[in-house]
Amino acid sequence: MAAAAVQTPSAFAPDRFIADYKKTAELLGAPYSEKVVAGTVNDFPGCFDETVIWRATSRPNDKLNYRFYLSKRTDTVALAAEAGYVDADAPMSRLATAWSGLNGGDSVQWVDLDPADGVAKTWCFLKAPRPIGDILGVDEIPESTRAHLPTFIKLGLSYAHFVAVDHQGGTFNIYWTVPGPITEAQAAAYTALAGAEPPTAEEFTDLRQYLPEQRFVFAATINYDTGNIKRVAFYALNIPAGPLPPTTNERLRTFFEQAPTYDTVQTRNIAWSYGNGNSKYMKGEASYTGELSNWVKNVRGPVGEKMAKLLEDARANMVF
Repeated sequence: MAAAAVQTPSAFAPDRFIADYKKTAELLGAPYSEKVVAGTVNDFPGCFDETVIWRATSRPNDKLNYRFYLSKRTDTVALAAEAGYVDADAPMSRLATAWSGLNGGDSVQWVDLDPADGVAKTWCFLKAPRPIGDILGVDEIPESTRAHLPTFIKLGLSYAHFVAVDHQGGTFNIYWTVPGPITEAQAAAYTALAGAEPPTAEEFTDLRQYLPEQRFVFAATINYDTGNIKRVAFYALNIPAGPLPPTTNERLRTFFEQAPTYDTVQTRNIAWSYGNGNSKYMKGEASYTGELSNWVKNVRGPVGEKMAKLLEDARANMVF
């Protein structure tokens, strides 16, 4: 049964969320602590009032995470530290704060919540694409990661719209906006960054069909201490209504079918992730409350003049 679009105000209600969380996690066989889930809702006052989504993966018994989006600047790192989830002086916390200060602080933070550890990731939405040199130029980025800059430029990974830090994993993420449509050579070069094989024929068919034509989001997960690129991922945001990609497994299909949404329509994001040792899985994100569609409604539409110039600049440097 497809997730029903409930025609009521898409407002967040804590008790309803906890009940919905428990039901969905149990359907997926995902471990959780109800105490931790309830604690995160209380420890970030007002942060769940805008937009909240679910996040699941294709891996058996993986956690069901959830994220809140904010449109106004809030120091969520300070909130997480005050609640005891993170150390404000730890490298991941300092990196998130440094990135949030780019472009005069014209950015907002979002948070991925974890049902065991409380806080998983702090995201920084930079509002406008930033040159990768600026992203890697903050003092908190080690030289081992800065060494990737020429490679990134050569692959058209020139401008990033989002960055994130994983407080528990000791890694950080860079999310680029890259020129499309994706090609087989491009996909192979990108998975090679993580020492992974190219997408299979079936996977590439899905990438070609579901990634937006003009530009798409590509991400890398980088170990803070070593600079090793652990994983890469291709993101298909706001996929059209209709069938899921054929490579979607039963667990993710159940997630999209059963995860409750109170938005006008269920907004769906999907990612294909490739890692060291050729490990791979898929990720899924589904809207819950606050109309996620407002955040991603333009990702498949025409690009503006400024974005078009940035994409052409990135494309001009691409060598595969």
